[in-house]
Amino acid sequence: MRVDRRWYGMTLQIAVTGMWAMLSGVGQCSAAARGNTVAQQAAGNDAGQGAPCAMISDTDIPVTTTIRAKVTNLMDAAHLKPGKKIWLNSAFGMVYPGCTLEQDAAIYGTVTSAASSKNPNASELSLAFNSADCTSHAKQPMKLLVVGLIAPPDQLKNSHDAMPTELQGSTRQISDTAASTNGYDPKLNPGGSHGIHPGVVFGYKNVKLEPQGGPQCSAKLTSTERNIELAPGAILLMVVPETK
Repeated sequence: MRVDRRWYGMTLQIAVTGMWAMLSGVGQCSAAARGNTVAQQAAGNDAGQGAPCAMISDTDIPVTTTIRAKVTNLMDAAHLKPGKKIWLNSAFGMVYPGCTLEQDAAIYGTVTSAASSKNPNASELSLAFNSADCTSHAKQPMKLLVVGLIAPPDQLKNSHDAMPTELQGSTRQISDTAASTNGYDPKLNPGGSHGIHPGVVFGYKNVKLEPQGGPQCSAKLTSTERNIELAPGAILLMVVPETK
C-alpha cells in the first residue's frame, strides 16, 4: 500500500508538536509547584520569626533584681558557631518563683548567631538562655533575658572615661563597685534607687547590645570591630521576663 509522503510528514509534525506542548506544560506545572513550596517555606519562616518576644521592661531595672552570670570560658564570635551549647555561672544566689539559684549554679544557653569580618570590620554574637541548675532540679527550663553586659574587672577599670554620658553618674557607681569586687558583688546597688536600662554595656567601647535583637528573640551583640570577645570575668546581667 502506498503512503502519501506529504500526509505522513504532516501527521508526524503534528504529533511532535503535541508532545512538546505536553512536556512544556508538565515542566511549567513542576516549576509552579516548586515555587509554591519555596513560598510556603518562606512564609513559614517569616511566621516563626514574627512570633512575639517575651515582655521586657522599657524602664530602668534595679540592679539587685538581676542575675549576674559570669563568663568562665572565653567566648568569641570568630570561633563560635550557631547551635553551640554554652554555660555561665551565677555569681551569687537568687530566689525566683519556682527556682532557687545557688552561687555558681550553671545557666545554660545556645549560640543563635555568630559572625566576624575584616573588611569591613564587623562582628556579631547572639545568645539565648533557656535553662538553669535550680536547687534540686538540674537544667530546669527557665527563660532568661540578657539586659546588660559588664566587661572583666581589668578591662572595665581601664574604660571608665570612655563610657557613654548616659551611663555615667548613678550607673558609674555600679561599674566602679564591680571593678573593685571582681565584678561579682551582689550589692552593686545597695540603696536600690538606681538601675540599668535594658541594653546597657559597661567597658566595651564598640559593642552594642540589643536584648531581643537576635534570632528567636535572643540577645544580640554587635561591634564595629572584627571580633567580639567575652573573656572570663565578664558578666551578663539577666532578668526573668515579665508575663501576663
